[in-house]
Amino acid sequence: MPGLYLAAIVGAFAGVILLDRRLALGLWSVPTAIAIVVVEAAFLAFDVLGAGGGWFATEARWTLASWPPGIPLEEPLLLAFITTWAIALHRLAARWTDEDRT
Repeated sequence: MPGLYLAAIVGAFAGVILLDRRLALGLWSVPTAIAIVVVEAAFLAFDVLGAGGGWFATEARWTLASWPPGIPLEEPLLLAFITTWAIALHRLAARWTDEDRT
């Protein structure tokens, strides 16, 4: 079913946005945006190498389309979600352990 992968990513991202709004994690800031861009660039480069080398494969029935060498169009959104989710978990852990570092 094309678009299922995208729908799952968008749904998960919506959950992070709701979590941020509820818990005031401060995810939508310049430092977070810089982290997302840096991590996304690094992982997209890794994806290009992996897909080009035949190490990675994506089920074509789940994605809308792919960029050569086989990276799904949804991949940048997935990487942005993973980075945002990791930052949210870090900030939650810091809050639960009473650390002021963010």
